[in-house]
Amino acid sequence: MKRALMLAVGAALAVAVAAGTYAETKESAIGGYCPVAYVKMGKAVKGDARWSSERDGQTFLFSAAQAKEMFDKSPDQFNVAYHGYCATGIAMGKKIASNPEIFTVNKGVTYLFSSAEAKAMFDKDPDGSSAKADKHWASLR
Repeated sequence: MKRALMLAVGAALAVAVAAGTYAETKESAIGGYCPVAYVKMGKAVKGDARWSSERDGQTFLFSAAQAKEMFDKSPDQFNVAYHGYCATGIAMGKKIASNPEIFTVNKGVTYLFSSAEAKAMFDKDPDGSSAKADKHWASLR
């Protein structure tokens, strides 16, 4: 019985893949959070795979169809710095994974951080911190 069920599920999956209805499992950018929500809502909101767009080799997920439309029309308005790595880490010359729920939007750019302490360090001098990070980012990419 279990074997028959497994075969049926496998066959259904094969049909879905052949029909193009099974989405590839690709890691989404910024932990699957919506880049538009950071800017427009001032909060971290999980995106949904139903609404996604590719940019700079990254797949972004959006919280709603409207957010995807906004991004697609003007992606530069929703830029997430350093491919979502911790901005303070990048400023120190290190690639450190970020927590997408800890962020700052400065001059239209979203910066993510690994911790509240990293965010606080960045927020003391966002222009100076981002200038340092920009210099390091070229070699860390």
